[in-house]
Amino acid sequence: MISFGMQLEDILFQQDNAPVHKAYNVMDWLERHSIEVVDHPPYSPDLNPIEHAWVELKKRLHQQYPRIADTPGGKETVKKRLAQVLPLVWETIPEELFEKLWKSMPDRVAAVLEARGGYTRY
Repeated sequence: MISFGMQLEDILFQQDNAPVHKAYNVMDWLERHSIEVVDHPPYSPDLNPIEHAWVELKKRLHQQYPRIADTPGGKETVKKRLAQVLPLVWETIPEELFEKLWKSMPDRVAAVLEARGGYTRY
């Protein structure tokens, strides 16, 4: 797990306000672990660095396992295969990408404020 030397109490959690992310079980777990949730408007991909990490994960998945969707055995077999390989693919993403993403947050916030909350290409 990438921690950048942070303690659990130093973590601020940011989410995109999708209903599944705000489910009672999720919010209860975050509260029980004293993780502060940062509010921001829904549909603000500029303020959600994980979206960029998902893009990188998907790119690497397609590079490393280009025919995974063709895995014999149907959807359930493909899902099981994805469950096996996604953690391996995730581990190939360099820590520098995550550091770059979290360090870019002040500039992202400034860009959204400058655009008066509108979508901006960062």
